[in-house]
Amino acid sequence: MKRMIIYRKNLFRLLLIPSLLLIFLITTTGCSLFISKVDDEKITEETPVIESPEPEAEEVPQLPTSPYTGEPLAEEENIPFMAVVENSNLARPQSGLTEADIVFETMAEGGIPRFIALFHSKTPAIIGPIRSARPYFLDLSVEYNLPFAHCGGSADALESISNGVGLSLNEFRYGSHFWRDSTRKAPHNLYTSAEKLRSLIGDLGYIKEPSSGLTFQDSYWSDTPHTSAENIIIKANSSYTTSYTYKDGEYYKSMNSTDSTDRETGSSISTKNIVIQITDMETRGDGRLNIRLTGEGEGFLISSGHYEKITWKKNENHATELFDQAGNKIPMSVGNTWWHIVSPSFNITINGE
Repeated sequence: MKRMIIYRKNLFRLLLIPSLLLIFLITTTGCSLFISKVDDEKITEETPVIESPEPEAEEVPQLPTSPYTGEPLAEEENIPFMAVVENSNLARPQSGLTEADIVFETMAEGGIPRFIALFHSKTPAIIGPIRSARPYFLDLSVEYNLPFAHCGGSADALESISNGVGLSLNEFRYGSHFWRDSTRKAPHNLYTSAEKLRSLIGDLGYIKEPSSGLTFQDSYWSDTPHTSAENIIIKANSSYTTSYTYKDGEYYKSMNSTDSTDRETGSSISTKNIVIQITDMETRGDGRLNIRLTGEGEGFLISSGHYEKITWKKNENHATELFDQAGNKIPMSVGNTWWHIVSPSFNITINGE
């Protein structure tokens, strides 16, 4: 009996020790393993994957376009202005016309042609020779709401200016912004520059927002059929004829069978567009001209080796607009323009017709 009791005690001890050891392991390691597992699950659930956003496409800034040429403006802050430029034999070759956005060509008295050029996109260092104003040059400057350089003028033009019409940059008043070239005889030797005129315009508060009634669309001339125009002759009178030859996408100008060039650079005068605006011209008793620039009339728009007959229209409060024969506004090609204001008496020939 005593042996049985001892045996049972020993058996109990043998069973108790492993049981205590198992309990110890569960309480010290099993719990931590369980917590680790729970913590892992908790971290997995509460830590979302953050995806990097795709970089946004960088916007390319759009340059403003010129209302005079339809081209992007490299120098947005350029101040636009106009200048009356002589075109007698003694004034050729002129300076700066290759850098004009638009050149208006019409007649002064005595059958002699004269220009008023519009400058905006470029900055010519020399412009001239500068000559006197006429009422119709003043009208063009008012139409575009731009200051214009000139040297004196006819009595009626100067009277209008003294009455507050237009933005005059008269050499008689602002002589320090002009100079005389001693290598040419007066009065064919007065010059100025874009830099000088823009400085003067800023001082006078004459800076104006560029605007026009023109539109530009290259595809109009490339994608639709038009009549060919590769050689143009405009004969004003027996002493003056100007012509254009189409080559490499531009019209190259000549006057009295001599190629037109820039005096300083020797580069040829060329243009992307030619406007021929036919209107009434009247010679007054004093030999001066009256030229009608309002109302409407016929003409031609020549571009990209082709031409269209047009109707031009202008009322007192709007810039001149050009329309095709169906009454739709007609666009020019992007680029510069040479704009002829002619009388019905001019002889105009396009491709020999």
